[in-house]
Amino acid sequence: MTEFEFISKYFTRATPHAIVGIGDDAAVIAPSPHHAFVVTTDTMIEGRHFLPTLDPFKLGRRLVQVNLSDLAAMGATPKFAMLSLSLPRIEESWVGRVAEGLHEALGEYEVELVGGNTTRGQLSLTMTAFGEVPMVDGEAMTLLRSGAQVGDDVWVSGTLGDAGWALGCMTGQIDGSATREQIARYEAPSARVALGVALRGIATSCIDISDGLLSEAAHVANASGVAIDIEFAHIPTLLGEALTDATLRAKAQHALLSTGDAYELLFTVPKEKSETVAELMQMLKLDGRTIGHVRTYSPVRHRVQVLDSTGRKIDVDEKGWDHFA
Repeated sequence: MTEFEFISKYFTRATPHAIVGIGDDAAVIAPSPHHAFVVTTDTMIEGRHFLPTLDPFKLGRRLVQVNLSDLAAMGATPKFAMLSLSLPRIEESWVGRVAEGLHEALGEYEVELVGGNTTRGQLSLTMTAFGEVPMVDGEAMTLLRSGAQVGDDVWVSGTLGDAGWALGCMTGQIDGSATREQIARYEAPSARVALGVALRGIATSCIDISDGLLSEAAHVANASGVAIDIEFAHIPTLLGEALTDATLRAKAQHALLSTGDAYELLFTVPKEKSETVAELMQMLKLDGRTIGHVRTYSPVRHRVQVLDSTGRKIDVDEKGWDHFA
C-alpha cells in the first residue's frame, strides 16, 4: 500500500465546511463569520503518553479528546483537525482500529479532518485542532488562565486522580488495584467541550487538568497574579478507601493532587455565579463541584495551598507531569 492509498483508505472523509480539504498541498479553512480561530496541537508517543497495550480504537478516540480538551478550556467550539502520523510500518488491522476510533470521536463533535502528514518512524500521533469563538467588539470571547479574581470560587468539572491512579496500578508503580471506571478515565477521557462553551461570560479563568491539579492551579494563580486555596476534602474523586488506607494513602494523595490525564476543567467563578455553574453541572450530568477559593497573593505563603478540614495547610508536592522529566 502506498502512502496515498493509505491516506485515502483510512483518513479521507468528506469536509463540507472546509474551503479545500484533503487532496492538495494544504487545506483551506476559515472560521464562521464574526468568529476567531483557537488552535492547539498535541503529540502522543508510544511508551511516553500511552501504553503499548492500549486498544488502538481507544487510542484514536483519546487523541481527539486530549486535543479538544484544550479547546474546551478556551471556551472554543471544535471545527477542524489535522493529523500527523508516524508509523514503523503499516499494519492495516491496527491502523484501521485507530482510524475508526478517531473518526467516531471527531464525528461526535462534528469536527472535519482536513489534512496532515504520514511518515515511517517511531510510533507517534500528533493532532492539530481548530476551534472557534465569537468576536464581540473586536475581542475574541475566549476563556484564559489570566482572569481569576480575589474572592472567586474555584471549580473542577469532575473527579480527579483516577486516571493517574489507574496508570500507576497498570505499570506497577502502585501496589494496588484500579476499578474499571478508573481505567476508563485513563484510557478514554472525555473533553468537556459543552461546559467550556457554556462558561464563556461566566468563568473568569479556565485551564484543563492534563498535568495535575496543583500544577494547573499554579498556572492559573501565576497568570492571574493571585493565590489559590484548595480544600482537600472537597475534591471529587473515585479513589475512596485508598485515601484512608495507611499503605496506600500517600500514593493516593499524590494521584489526586499531582498526576495528570484527567482532562477535566479547572476554572474560577465569581461567587454570585456559582449557583449558575451548579445548574450547568446538573444539566450536563457532570460531577463537578467547588473545591476552593481565590485569595490575595502574599510572598510569605505559597501560590497554591491545600487545606485540611480544619483549615490547616497540608504539606504536598506541587509538581505535576513534566514532558521532559
